[in-house]
Amino acid sequence: MTDIANALITHRPKTAAACTALAAALLAAWFAGYRHQGGLGPLAAATAAAIAALYTAAAVTAWHRALRRKHRREAERTAADTVAALAADLAAGTDPVRAVATAEPDWPAEAAATAARLRAALTIAADLGAPAAELCRRLAEHLRETDQAAARAHAQTASIRASAALLIALPLAGIGFGELLGADTLAFLLANPLGMAAAATAMGLQAAGAAWTGALINSVGIGGA
Repeated sequence: MTDIANALITHRPKTAAACTALAAALLAAWFAGYRHQGGLGPLAAATAAAIAALYTAAAVTAWHRALRRKHRREAERTAADTVAALAADLAAGTDPVRAVATAEPDWPAEAAATAARLRAALTIAADLGAPAAELCRRLAEHLRETDQAAARAHAQTASIRASAALLIALPLAGIGFGELLGADTLAFLLANPLGMAAAATAMGLQAAGAAWTGALINSVGIGGA
């Protein structure tokens, strides 16, 4: 089931986001408008539907970006291994055209930028007579060093990402505790104009905090990983 969801989110992110947001909106509207303490009315149902749709769409979008980054990192690792194997073949005296043809089936489609760098290295080797095997070996080493640097940066930003998760989870937990204590937090947030304004302000602050967290992670140079 998880594999199916990952495949759908990877290849049809807009469809997945739209379908899940619609399902969440309908469920939230039904709960708020008809199930919660006998029903909070159509305004609460509409508010709950809008909030659920926004959060669900944002979650699916974040999931899609995480999967895309994961696939890109895996593709770069595969490309580095392929370049290293190509360097070994060239060093063994294999004809460059034949060596490249042998390596092409193993080349990941997501590593287009690395493919351009490899073509540039082979062009330089052909035009200037530079050793193609040595150029490929250095390119493979550089790719692996870049991957290791990204992994270190990802580990170093773990606390930032944990803070972002808490930024999202704590308000939701507070609403849940309020309901358990009988404070009718959902009724206030969904059916009261002042509560609706508070909910909108909170969502805006969460969005700003998430954007700021993403900017901090991007400043490390790992593309929001």
